[in-house]
Amino acid sequence: MCANKFDLKSILELIDPVVWLEAYTGFKPYPYQAKVLRDYKIRLRVIRKSRQIGMTTAVAQEAIWKAYTGDNRVILIVSPSDRQSKILMNKITATIGKNRKLLENVVRRNRNELELSNGSVIISLPNNPDRLRGFSATDIYLDEAAHFLNDGPVMAAIRPMLIATNGSFTIISTPFGKRGLFWDQYRIAVHKRKGAKAYDLCPSTICPLITKERMQQERENLTELEFKQEYLGEFIEQVDVYLPLDLIQSCVDPNLVLRDTGESNKQYILGADFAKRRDETVVILLEEERLGRDSAFVVRHISAWAGMDYSEQVGRISRLTETFRVICGAADQSGVGEPVIEDLRTIIPQLEGIRFSAEWKAHLASTLRSFLEQGKIRLPDNKRLIMQLNGLTYKVSKTGKFLFDSPEKLHDDFLWALTLACYAASQLEKIDRQKPIIRFGKY
Repeated sequence: MCANKFDLKSILELIDPVVWLEAYTGFKPYPYQAKVLRDYKIRLRVIRKSRQIGMTTAVAQEAIWKAYTGDNRVILIVSPSDRQSKILMNKITATIGKNRKLLENVVRRNRNELELSNGSVIISLPNNPDRLRGFSATDIYLDEAAHFLNDGPVMAAIRPMLIATNGSFTIISTPFGKRGLFWDQYRIAVHKRKGAKAYDLCPSTICPLITKERMQQERENLTELEFKQEYLGEFIEQVDVYLPLDLIQSCVDPNLVLRDTGESNKQYILGADFAKRRDETVVILLEEERLGRDSAFVVRHISAWAGMDYSEQVGRISRLTETFRVICGAADQSGVGEPVIEDLRTIIPQLEGIRFSAEWKAHLASTLRSFLEQGKIRLPDNKRLIMQLNGLTYKVSKTGKFLFDSPEKLHDDFLWALTLACYAASQLEKIDRQKPIIRFGKY
């Protein structure tokens, strides 16, 4: 018996997400998005992608299709942060809200969940293992999985769901080194394990909206490492890295909030790396946390600017000290000379100027690594900071000394500002804590 046109269209909508989405949400995918959408039956899809090609949007659209065309589905989407998970859920609800027929089937919704009359539910959560447990998900998506701080516990939380439901598992990310969940699952998919498929959706110019001119602009604005990872989708080999990513991320607090004003009962330590050629001037303030006789430190403020003369930069630091009680600090003296450091000492009397040399770089890097290994510092989830820390490389000279450098075109201003602040923090026992703070409180 031949199906009429209406019946054929209905069948196509059920089995082809591209047809259904074009009809109900108006989403018209690019060819690479359509290819992934039509591979929905593959149990493990690992998608290596470059930036700005619309794969998060494609995930949101596929989740909508699965929820509306299948009863009692539990679709779990996990993002690197709470903010990103809410953005994704807002994207889903906004899409549904544009179609009255789709909206009529929504029976419950909040910031993280949307439930339909057919029993299907879409859940969007951050990568917090405790919040992920307890679901019997039929479909799981990990968005930007390479940037999860706790990918081991996340996998431990979701693996039982996949076993129980024989569900589908889709992992999407720009690369972030040859490590962790995303790298491991990508290798599994590349080696064509049964039921697994790897996708290489890069460079960003596969998206018609990304022109070669824009790519060139991004290349000029980013470091080579950032550009290769973000826009070319490359896994960067990390050999001779002094600060391993796992070590850095063990000190990252995703809930840490940077502040533009300090607290009157807190004391702060400054690290300043002044701009040279292509770099920015970066100022980092550490907040001291007293733990009995010992201290730990929190990165509480980061400022970065470019294209200013030194007098204006000193003025900016002066304004910071009006609300942050800066008791001491260290600044790179290599390019600015003694006069600028002397100007800063009128604001922060206990400030040390340091002329960078191979020996000083080794000492500063060693101090930072010691802080990380001892858990004495908490870092914000700041991508630029993390990439620069992880980009610090070394080689051993013939005399056995460590020689530190950053890869070609890699900015390192955040890195050295933090090392300077940590060095100053390591010298707290030597400073006079009773010495007046000249600028604090505007007096």
